[in-house]
Amino acid sequence: MKLLSVKELNKEYYKDDKTSIKVLSNINFSVNKGECFVIIGPNGSGKTTLLRILGLLEIPTQGQILYKGKDISKISKKDQVNYRRNLSFVKQKPVVRNTSVFNNIAYGLRVRRMKYREYVEVVDDIIDFVGLRGMENKNARALSGGEMQRVAIAMNFVIEPEIYLLDEVSANLDPMNIKLLEEFIMKIKQDKEKTIIMSTHDPMEAIKYADRIAVLNNGQFTQIGIPNEIFTAPKDEFTALFVGYENILTGIAKIDKTSGLALIQVNDLTITASTQLEGKVKICIRPESIGIVKDPPKNVSYRNTFKGTIVNIRDLGNICHLIVKTNSEKFLITITEYSREKLQLERGSEVFINFKATDIKIL
Repeated sequence: MKLLSVKELNKEYYKDDKTSIKVLSNINFSVNKGECFVIIGPNGSGKTTLLRILGLLEIPTQGQILYKGKDISKISKKDQVNYRRNLSFVKQKPVVRNTSVFNNIAYGLRVRRMKYREYVEVVDDIIDFVGLRGMENKNARALSGGEMQRVAIAMNFVIEPEIYLLDEVSANLDPMNIKLLEEFIMKIKQDKEKTIIMSTHDPMEAIKYADRIAVLNNGQFTQIGIPNEIFTAPKDEFTALFVGYENILTGIAKIDKTSGLALIQVNDLTITASTQLEGKVKICIRPESIGIVKDPPKNVSYRNTFKGTIVNIRDLGNICHLIVKTNSEKFLITITEYSREKLQLERGSEVFINFKATDIKIL
């Protein structure tokens, strides 16, 4: 079910001399209910402006924003307030009010007209969750930077809206608060009634959370797709360079009692990883970590060996990228042009790819 759709959206800022700066051009996408839609791109690409428009904090120059089929880009101020009550906008830099920790966290619930008796227990629970017990009566602006970040995180996640807009929220967080934020996001993702639209400049963060990724560059989307499509089949040079050409696959992991390693079922492939995680996981393998040969490798240190066919070759000068299809999955491999010529690898060549269990990063 499409929850939010954006059609032909443009945003320009006009300067004093009446010239304009185009920030967003021809933006089209839709987000399904319960989806985590991640916008990635470098600083200055327009990510924050797009999220502010979705939150009705800025007005687009052109285009439509459809919420449950209704255009909300030009609705009345009263209707804007009602819409904003369905979302939380978590900004990059923490902003807290000049009042107690408890009042800061309760603020969003109070403006939604919840009674004290209805929200006091909810606020107490989240104070414990973010590790601020004993500080609830302190002025939030008198706390340390890390503690203030936790207040800001709690303020935005306690209201449990329908849509979370997260604007590079981990950029200024310390490691402890990044872990806390991750717990919140993963908890939200389990609730299929909640929807996340987030921005980041970190491809690994996008992989961790995204159901789909949109790549934004100079105010335009260059590609939208599931993580594996974005990272193994980028459609342009910018996307390829920005995402770093990772292999990302989703599967179900279980621990092998004999070896103590994880066996991850990815469609018709069983991949072995040196991890103790179980359940649904995302695995990442760098292209340069994957070996490729024409005959089955004899090196027993490779736990993962799969037969496949080269379906595409991208010449990048001294190196090249090979796309190898192994039944249900595609892998991207980086080798030197010299090695490709020596092995006589061409499109259509039958090959064996291999990688170690320790070469796999689990998210």
